[in-house]
Amino acid sequence: MRTYKRKTERSTTSIEVMRKAAKAVIQKRQKIKTVAKDFNICHMTLSRFVKKLQAGQEATVGYKKMRLVFNEEQENVMTEYLLKCSSIYFDLLPQEVRKLTYECAIKFNLQNIPPSWHKDGMAGPDWLGAFLKRNQRLSIRTPEATSFNRATSFNKHNVDDFFSKLGVILLKHNFPPSKIWNVDEIGVLTVQKPKNNLHQCDNN
Repeated sequence: MRTYKRKTERSTTSIEVMRKAAKAVIQKRQKIKTVAKDFNICHMTLSRFVKKLQAGQEATVGYKKMRLVFNEEQENVMTEYLLKCSSIYFDLLPQEVRKLTYECAIKFNLQNIPPSWHKDGMAGPDWLGAFLKRNQRLSIRTPEATSFNRATSFNKHNVDDFFSKLGVILLKHNFPPSKIWNVDEIGVLTVQKPKNNLHQCDNN
């Protein structure tokens, strides 16, 4: 996710200072550039502020917070679904989550879907980054590389059976440590490099 860094100090003036400056322009008939210089604010910002007041409109300062695509309830529904997927070991890839997000936006019949979502058929990477910041029970990680055989064979029954047989062999032949070798190695790669996926954060 990209993090925006402010390049100027514009729109950082308080509303109280802007009102005092506008009062000097409207009531005292002072020039906008002169007032702007006295209050150390941008004359264009002051000009827009004054015009809004004179037109009876709501005059604000600063940048408005970006409107969220989903409301809090809708994001909670999506978060719980992703947590459920993670709990049953069905973690989704970031791109799959972004596609699912777009499908949810269509399903919810939202009217403020960004045009880029329609073009790409998925939410943007910046949206996903912001979503994870708002819902910190989820995160992106790289799972441990595990072969299919190991994943399906590593269960309590097989592990107990292995150590039971191992114990019998060790007692029968009394092998010293120098005679014990790991021969379960082959020259063919069976474990594929996993991709990052979305999962539930650890509690600790």
